[in-house]
Amino acid sequence: MDRRRLIVEAKILLKAPQATVQQVADVLHFSDQSTFGKFFKKHMGISPMEYRKS
Repeated sequence: MDRRRLIVEAKILLKAPQATVQQVADVLHFSDQSTFGKFFKKHMGISPMEYRKS
């Protein structure tokens, strides 16, 4: 999956309130939540939690 598709999928999954950030990281095949958070922040400019609250 390329990074654009990963970001789109992450944004969709993060808007689902029942899914934890860890679960989103798992679904997208990141090694851990920290790696996913760094990837997301690098491409979106905000953390997954900040995105979820927006």
